[in-house]
Amino acid sequence: MLNDLPPEILHLIARDLCSKALYRLVSTSRRLHTVFQRSLYTNVTLCGRGSEDQTINIFLYAVTRTPRLASYVRSLKVNCWETEKDSNGKSAQRVGFDDKLVHQLVAERTGYSEEEKSKWLEDLERHNSDACLALLIPQLQELRKLNLTWPFGSHYVVDMLKKVAIRKEPIFPHLEEAYAAWHDSENAFPSHYMNAFFKFPSMRKVGCYMLAENENDNDDEFASESDDSESPKRATLSPQCSNITDIDLQESNAAEGMREWVQACKALKSFRLVHGGGVVSGTDFQPRKIYESLALHKLTLESIWVEAYDGAYMDTDDEWMGSFADFTALRLICISLPNLVGFDERKLPLRKLRDVLPSSLETLFLSLCEDESLEVATNHLAELVASESFPKLAVIYLEYYELRKPENVARLEWLEQRCQDASVLCFPHSSKGCMQQKQMMRVIWPDNEALSLFLY
Repeated sequence: MLNDLPPEILHLIARDLCSKALYRLVSTSRRLHTVFQRSLYTNVTLCGRGSEDQTINIFLYAVTRTPRLASYVRSLKVNCWETEKDSNGKSAQRVGFDDKLVHQLVAERTGYSEEEKSKWLEDLERHNSDACLALLIPQLQELRKLNLTWPFGSHYVVDMLKKVAIRKEPIFPHLEEAYAAWHDSENAFPSHYMNAFFKFPSMRKVGCYMLAENENDNDDEFASESDDSESPKRATLSPQCSNITDIDLQESNAAEGMREWVQACKALKSFRLVHGGGVVSGTDFQPRKIYESLALHKLTLESIWVEAYDGAYMDTDDEWMGSFADFTALRLICISLPNLVGFDERKLPLRKLRDVLPSSLETLFLSLCEDESLEVATNHLAELVASESFPKLAVIYLEYYELRKPENVARLEWLEQRCQDASVLCFPHSSKGCMQQKQMMRVIWPDNEALSLFLY
């Protein structure tokens, strides 16, 4: 029955099928294989974990022997991969190893010394997935999106990205988005692993989960301990070198406020950093350094989200970031009240909200650390919505932990009435629950795809 349907209808059906279902369907007939082949290769997911898993190798051979298949790939997701050599012997003795093809691909690579190529071939013969993946990715020159779950000790993939990024002719002329996550629930991957993406001219968005900004160029605590010579060396970024407009970092630590990345952008439009705390690295939350970086893009930033780690209080959590009043394009901001106005030693505000926010603001997400801050916040917000200096302000989200004082319930009702009088929507909610409000925030600013890599 399916064989009798026109290709247009079959492609509509394919849009709603997962990769496994599509693969099974393609296997049922020659006509369906022909019709669905492009769809089957458009979004590819590989998993390189497990010594018996050769999906990376198999896919490399397929797209190299049939280049047309490589041209179909628009999105590649690699859910971690092995970086150790196979101790069971050379994979020339394993199923499907193509010695001639592998040697040809390595020989064609530029920017490598003969010694590096020899070492690369040795690791490929030992079924090192990191070495194989470094051969595969450059074959996919029609990529629009790349998703990686970094394993510990990656060398070949990081080095490959660094080398192709400095080529005169871009090897990924259409790549727009790159997402990356760390493979474990502790520690993180260093930010310089992603530096190459800032050099690809078509790139627009970088999203990461469990990333740590390097504090010292010569201190890479994440490098392989077994062989220092193989650890990826950091390549610095030049200011104003990148077309990236969106940086989205969740459960990540920024020792220097992501200064190198931010200043590398020509016109940054959105920036989110959710601090990862001690689980990620020993770096404290650095709101002031983050502000100093973002201030480089006062005329272009439209959305800013900066959030401290919610697992433990740090001395810098209440540090004043700086005034956003002259961020003339800013439409959405999500920051805690202390970081926006600054608190003194008595937990009293040093500034007014209306004095540190831009007139362009449309959406404000304000988080409170303590119940005692609620009275301050409601007073500041009431002044804000009553002011004529914020004509575009449409929505306020006020997040608190819990209402310990009965009078605070009445204060929230009072604030909601002030907002209603000013035609501003107001959504107070507790961070302890209220999934509806969190879902609404995901509509405003969805989780980046790096989170789904971590949860895989």
